[in-house]
This record gives sequence, structure tokens and C-alpha cells, in this order.
Amino acid sequence: MSTTQLSDPATVIAHILLVDDEEDCNFVTKLVLKKAGYTGRLTCFTSADEALIFMREGMDPPDIMFVDINMPRVNGFEFLAACEEEKLLPNDLTSVIMFSSSNRPVDLERARSFRSVIGYVEKALSVNSFEGVLRDHQRARSN
Repeated sequence: MSTTQLSDPATVIAHILLVDDEEDCNFVTKLVLKKAGYTGRLTCFTSADEALIFMREGMDPPDIMFVDINMPRVNGFEFLAACEEEKLLPNDLTSVIMFSSSNRPVDLERARSFRSVIGYVEKALSVNSFEGVLRDHQRARSN
């Protein structure tokens, strides 16, 4: 699928939330999203604690949420467990993608144990992997 074919799906995604403690990774992700034709809102948090506060406010739930696994204080799994325990996730809008440099089978298996997680992407995000996320998101939301 080419980037030009993606313009419709990439523009109907109004909001992406990125939860990752690595500023460099956040910068690269922003560049890749722009290259892929994404024109919506991107909210970045470098701590899971801040992202949890945002999710609790419930003002602007994201369409897609990228969550890093390995973060200080509260890791991505703990963040998702809190979101699911508080019934913030899963919801009818948000598709959660685990986003990590780890490709350990134990991490993949644990990510799949969360009801809100629809996918797993190894860092760094690429245009191709973002296109896959868009397809998975559309498939998950059409069910």
C-alpha cells in the first residue's frame, strides 16, 4: 500500500497518543507519522503517570495509542493494567499498540494478554508499520 492510498485512513485518525520516555524516539515517530500523511493531533507523554492522568480526564480519547514497554517508575504493562482496571480501556475508540525495542516472546505474549492491545510494533516506527497499524485499527473498529 502506498502512502498516497493511505491519505484517507491517515487523515480520519484524529488523535494519536504516544507514551514513551525516550525523546529521540518520540521525535522519530513524529517524523514518520508526517511522512505517512498523518495530519491529526499527536499527544506525547514521557511518563506513564502523566498519560494515566490524561486518560482519566477523558476529554480527548485517542484513536490510536502507542505504549512503550520499558519506562521508568511505571512501565507500559503497568500503565495498561491501570487503564483496564479503571475501565478507561478498552473503549469503542482507542486501539492500543505496544511499542518497544524488545522482541522477546514473553513481552509479545504479555502484550496480547491485554484486552485493549490490538498490535505490537518494534521501534522505530516506519511508514510500513504505521500503515499496518492503520489497517489493524480499521479492522478492530469495524467489528
